[in-house]
Amino acid sequence: MKATVKVLSEIAPTKSSSFTYSKRRAWAVSIMLVLLALVNWADKAVLGLVAVPLMEDLNLSPEQYGVLASAIYFLFSASAIAGGFLANRIATRWLLVGIVIIWSLTQFSIWLAPTFAIVLISRIFLGLGEGPSAGLSFHAAAKWFKDDERNLPTALQNVGSFGGIAVAAPLVTLIATKFNWHWAFFAVGCAGVIWLLLWLFIGKEGPYSPSDTSESAESIASNQVESAKDTVDIGLSQTTLRVPYRKIFFSRTFIGTCCVSFAAYWALAIVSAWLPTFLNITSGYGMTVAANIVAIVSVTAIVFLVGEALLTTWLMKRGTSSRIARGFMASGTTLIAGIFILLSAAIPGGILQIILTALGFGMGLVSFTTGSVIISEFVPGRQRGAAQGTYVGIITSAGFIAPLVFGNIVGAGATPDAGYFTAFTISGIIVAIGGLLGLLLIHPAKDIDRMTALLR
Repeated sequence: MKATVKVLSEIAPTKSSSFTYSKRRAWAVSIMLVLLALVNWADKAVLGLVAVPLMEDLNLSPEQYGVLASAIYFLFSASAIAGGFLANRIATRWLLVGIVIIWSLTQFSIWLAPTFAIVLISRIFLGLGEGPSAGLSFHAAAKWFKDDERNLPTALQNVGSFGGIAVAAPLVTLIATKFNWHWAFFAVGCAGVIWLLLWLFIGKEGPYSPSDTSESAESIASNQVESAKDTVDIGLSQTTLRVPYRKIFFSRTFIGTCCVSFAAYWALAIVSAWLPTFLNITSGYGMTVAANIVAIVSVTAIVFLVGEALLTTWLMKRGTSSRIARGFMASGTTLIAGIFILLSAAIPGGILQIILTALGFGMGLVSFTTGSVIISEFVPGRQRGAAQGTYVGIITSAGFIAPLVFGNIVGAGATPDAGYFTAFTISGIIVAIGGLLGLLLIHPAKDIDRMTALLR
């Protein structure tokens, strides 16, 4: 007889005692979380969109601007981990209120007192508030949907993230050109306040949470595993048993997945921090055209993100291995993206450069979706949170490193054009190498066998 162990959130789901569950409320909350992702990325991208006038007004060198662009990631990873632990004790609704307040205050501070020191401190605190955002949003959505219903709301949040850049780029640039770059920060700060006011009316804690059950869901799952493990093979994603973390973090699939996603995040960091400036200074595009190109990059990312998810699902249902359907898909697109970045830096401005730029900085971002799914395949369920948190911490470190390295390379160039060419060339090589390492290393089936052997 086959034993079935349900995932944690579905072992004993309960309806909240404070209100009646409804699908309408579930999707209203989900839409708000998509809008939150949009505001999140608008907050990140605004600095890069107004980089040229900001650098001129504050008399900043490329190296100084690189510090400002990286500052958002100083506390990003640490706050992401801390936010996850707080979510075990504090309602997600109120945690999201707290972080959006931080976001808005940092934007208003730059609007009111734009100096290098204020911008630096504000961006550091912005990162402190934004670090937990993605994890808390996914956690909030999971409370409203059963396990087999969570794919769509989660995917929509990822689309909202990239859509934030697509929407923010033309709007923020329009505000900066019509008024002043200071008002761009005011606008994104107001967007956070508007979201916050709506969330106070719409945001609620969902019913699918083990916290209200009379018996711990984890205990139930553990008991089910203990009673079944001698007679059936329990999947890694369902077992509550553990393996040494060093076996997870030094597995070929974990390392390969981190390499691919680190490379993709490097490209994303360049898009938000340096791409508008590069297009403005070296290719002769005005601020508005440069912002529109950044928006095109984001739309390209959304197309590949949705297309990859649909294609991967189709392949997996037809028996294609995860290594091919997920690993090769993410690694291959990242490798090709690196090549396109190299080509985009080597040719003059024009339609071909725009196409190569959009593909180079957009297509590799599919690894953000496949990366977490691949890790979930071979990591025991009870250790998945720590593994995912470590994965996020590693890949987002590219957001701190890339703008700094890029700025120093640009500043060391004999001319601005030479500096940007070298910086983009190195970035393209890094992205391509990340994709190549993923092709060589990612092999979920082998690591599933290794982890399963350790549990016996």
